[in-house]
Amino acid sequence: MRNIGSFIFLIAIFFFHSVEGAGKKSSSGKEVEDKRSVVIKAIESAELYDKSGKTKRAITELEKIIETAKICGDENLLAKTYELLIQFNHKTGARKKEEEYTYWLNLIKTAAEKKQLERQSRKNELEITKLRKQNHEAEIDKQQTEEELSKQTDELKRAKDSLDFLDLKNKEHLAQIDLLKKEREIEDLKIKEQESRLKNQELVIKEKDARHRFITAIIASLILGIITLSVLAYVIYKNLRQKRLYSEQIEKQLGVIKHQHENITNSINYAQKIQNAMLPNESDYQHLFEDSFILFKPKDIVSGDFYWFFNVNEGDRGNEAGTEISNRVIIVAADCTGHGVPGALMSMVGYNLLNMIVYNKIYEPHLILSELNKNVRSALQQDKNDNKDGMDMALCVINRESKTIEFAGAKNPIIVIKNGEIEHLKGDKHPIGGSQGEAHRDYTKHTISYDGDTQIYMFSDGYVDQFGGPESKKFMIKNLKDLLLKIHREPFNKQKDILNKTIEEWKGTKEKQIDDILVMGMKVN
Repeated sequence: MRNIGSFIFLIAIFFFHSVEGAGKKSSSGKEVEDKRSVVIKAIESAELYDKSGKTKRAITELEKIIETAKICGDENLLAKTYELLIQFNHKTGARKKEEEYTYWLNLIKTAAEKKQLERQSRKNELEITKLRKQNHEAEIDKQQTEEELSKQTDELKRAKDSLDFLDLKNKEHLAQIDLLKKEREIEDLKIKEQESRLKNQELVIKEKDARHRFITAIIASLILGIITLSVLAYVIYKNLRQKRLYSEQIEKQLGVIKHQHENITNSINYAQKIQNAMLPNESDYQHLFEDSFILFKPKDIVSGDFYWFFNVNEGDRGNEAGTEISNRVIIVAADCTGHGVPGALMSMVGYNLLNMIVYNKIYEPHLILSELNKNVRSALQQDKNDNKDGMDMALCVINRESKTIEFAGAKNPIIVIKNGEIEHLKGDKHPIGGSQGEAHRDYTKHTISYDGDTQIYMFSDGYVDQFGGPESKKFMIKNLKDLLLKIHREPFNKQKDILNKTIEEWKGTKEKQIDDILVMGMKVN
């Protein structure tokens, strides 16, 4: 069946935790080592029995130590035990046992691959955080450099204006010097004319020397001013050149960071392809409900919201959606903790756990939620650590034979419109997983009957919590109920377009999408 692969993947998670947890419960390292020795000796004995023709005795010896091998917490030793059991059962023609042990061996290998994927995902998230921090710091440095360059440019302009002004003044002073020189020449002529008439030649000489020293002082002052301004202009030019070199280095660093960011984005895009491949096809959903739609708008590349449905085929372990339609169909709309990569990882856990639960023929909505809560807490080991991850969920079982809708919700509600009347069914206040003081959680089952055309709408909180509108407020559940009541008689493809257009117009250009958005609609008749 289509979902068997995902189911096996989930079973592997629990099998891995059970083996790992069993090993951790041993009271001491010596006890674990003693049990490993028992398992190793049993394996060696079984191989000797098989070589001596006592294959069934070998199988019996190995089956006795399976639980002991699990307690050791050594996946390689447990894998060796299953490999020998597969070999010996094949040899004796016990095909059913051979398939069973092959199944468990595959679980061990799948768990090891899952652990490697989780480590790589955490490594990618840390790298993204680091690169975002570097990019932010580089942007701040670039902005500060640009502001400093602008300031230095203004200072250089003012210095140039000052130089132009001083140059003009210098020309004026040079003109004055020329004028003074001419005046001095005239004075010299006058002095020569007066020398013959003046009796006190000493007084004439002193006056001439005084004028000469005054003119020399003025010329020296102008030359010193020009030299000072020239040195100042050179220092300003050198500082600006150093700033430009520093700005070029920042541009190169930004280029490297941009390249690294593109590589990480490509990896997340590939993760999106994996998530899309895991989610059911909308065409299969429309095969179960001819009048239906799925509005799915992730906030980031990958999503923490997911949808799931299961076509119950009585007498079988399950029926792949899109084949023969049975009397009962299970529909789920879920919202996992967070969004982006962390939310997507939680969605994979929830999706595969649901497959495992219905594989065990649990079809009651409240029992599915209770079992899912138990398995999520076990998978994330929330009894042993402070992990608070979980999911909100709305789950419906449509029974076409009894014409009933059975609903159970972990925080999330559903909206049912029957004969033009709207009914808002609320889920229980506690989620799946997350913080929990009690050992077990019970969920409430709501049952309503339908006759004629009845519309069901399931959704996450991303639509109603979106900010927007003229006052930048949340869209709220009341507006969604009014909108659905208004459009519920429209064709379902048009309903989807109206819902999408409404939330985009509400968000506008000022607000960003704050969470993943999922809305599912269907008509039962």
